[in-house]
Amino acid sequence: MHFVNKLGMRKLSLIFQEVLKFFLIFLLVFVWVRYFVRRLAFAFLISALISAVIYVALLLIFRKKKNKEGLKIKEKEDAENMFFSLVCDDERMNFFMKLALSKHKNVKKHSRYLIIEHENGVKTLLYILANFENLTVPKFMDIYNKIKNKAQKMVILCYSYDREVVSFAGNFDKYFIFLDRFSAYERLFKYYNIFPEVKQKYKKDKKLTFKDFVAYSFNKKRVKGYILSSFLLVLSALFVRTTIYYCLTATVLIIFAIISQFNTTFNLKEEEVL
Repeated sequence: MHFVNKLGMRKLSLIFQEVLKFFLIFLLVFVWVRYFVRRLAFAFLISALISAVIYVALLLIFRKKKNKEGLKIKEKEDAENMFFSLVCDDERMNFFMKLALSKHKNVKKHSRYLIIEHENGVKTLLYILANFENLTVPKFMDIYNKIKNKAQKMVILCYSYDREVVSFAGNFDKYFIFLDRFSAYERLFKYYNIFPEVKQKYKKDKKLTFKDFVAYSFNKKRVKGYILSSFLLVLSALFVRTTIYYCLTATVLIIFAIISQFNTTFNLKEEEVL
């Protein structure tokens, strides 16, 4: 019974959210329509039609965007966790050996790298920098001096790397490919359709950013204030034609209310503990 009531309240909450969203869009449109249209009833009708079109369009756009962004975020999380798991795995080279053997026959495994010999005699070296350090030019030189005579093509996999490393590597008569944790996921794991087992999950400490600063102003707690202020300005439009100043002010307040109410970036989801 408690679950049924909870489900019903959740549906009512979603309905309220959508009604509020349409209402805010309507207010935003009405402010400007009323500025140009003298007849109140006609202004209401035009505003309702325009609001309906905008509401449906936004619904379709954000639904597609949410699906795409959700996939990208999930893949980035997978890439982080997979790299972390590989760093913590003492047998990580066995995974890369398995990955290489899925498409190549002649593969030799070493403690930190693989050497793949192709049918045309060209050798490719895959070097695994198993730590969370950023690859710089000095660190690249340390690696290069150890492997410079091993192969003609060299692929270096690392957590991240400076862009200067790519241009600096052009000074040598070797072909280099640099893969960070994300491009390794895309160009190795996903391409070969072989993924490391996630045994460790990497979590970053959240740092205060400008987004966190703005979050205070765009929190749901401030929605009522924005709506009330904008509603009072819109209410005046029922009786007199508003000036451009009132239109702009009401527009800003309504946009703030929409962001504060519906942008999940600035509103942490509250979950039931028990």
